[in-house]
Amino acid sequence: GSGDGQFDWPSGISIKGDVLYVTDSGNHRVQKLTSRGKFLHKFGHHGSGQGQFNRPMLIFVDHRDRLIVADNLNHRVVILDQVGTWLFIINGHISGFLHPYGLALDPQGNIHVASSGSYPMKVFTPEGTYVRSYGDVK
Repeated sequence: GSGDGQFDWPSGISIKGDVLYVTDSGNHRVQKLTSRGKFLHKFGHHGSGQGQFNRPMLIFVDHRDRLIVADNLNHRVVILDQVGTWLFIINGHISGFLHPYGLALDPQGNIHVASSGSYPMKVFTPEGTYVRSYGDVK
């Protein structure tokens, strides 16, 4: 469904305390729920601009309580605060990845991005600066 607390292709979930953040890919948004599933807030809609998503796939809450979202069909990783205010993006077209499908955070808070196709994994600082690539893909 498309109503508050309803989903169309939920694809990622992250938990911070008693709050769940769910990427609702089919509705191109993120929903914030209580740990019991009660709707609290939503943000995002379809598109490619600020405040918009195109099939957000994964979500993590980092050690700074920021939301890290793999915005798959926009080829970017979006960093937001907990109410959905956009802080910055990591642009895959510039950084050398497309269709981010995998995200991980290391103990230093660096963001690791895996994408579909023949692209090595990329590592970015918590501020979005490129650090390195790894995993030779042929």
